[in-house]
Amino acid sequence: MFRLSILIAIYVLLSLKLYAEPTKVIVTDVRDNIGGEYAVSELQEAGKFFHDRDYTMTSIPEKYLGLTQIQTSADCPGGIDYRLSFVIDRPAKVYMAWDSRHRRPENREQNPEDWFADAYVDTGEILVLDDPHPPVEYFIYEPVERVEGKIDLFGIEEISPDDPVNMWTIFLQETIVSVDPTGNLVTTWGNIKERSK
Repeated sequence: MFRLSILIAIYVLLSLKLYAEPTKVIVTDVRDNIGGEYAVSELQEAGKFFHDRDYTMTSIPEKYLGLTQIQTSADCPGGIDYRLSFVIDRPAKVYMAWDSRHRRPENREQNPEDWFADAYVDTGEILVLDDPHPPVEYFIYEPVERVEGKIDLFGIEEISPDDPVNMWTIFLQETIVSVDPTGNLVTTWGNIKERSK
């Protein structure tokens, strides 16, 4: 009986450890509707910000280090009709970091209307686009909800060629839940997808 209790305790502790340490999200089939190019990597201090420039990324809050990153192009096209999609292998939070030199995404026109404003909140945290580029702070936005499967990100107004909307990077954090998440996914993201049809 004592041995069985110890085995059960070890099993519970191992289960809790697995629960507390999420693994990397696998991202596939990254594409947009206007011919942009993307790369999937790992978010690392002094790692690349864009896949097509040697600019580094620094001052990353420790809790984000090692997460799966979708690197955009430095000259990634954007605009109100932009659509980006990708597939993830497990429930996750899709974070975004946005260039502080330009108007914040929640304060621009959005298609569908208010999709970003409804789905994201500013964390108050930053990371920095860095050497060999002069340092630029990027605001980190956290999603209101986790998502899974095929993910769609939508259009945000591009104000002018000198104010690119897609000077950004994306990273994903697995969310482990003890119940079927399907019921939780029919609110904000479900409403956004319905409005985008």
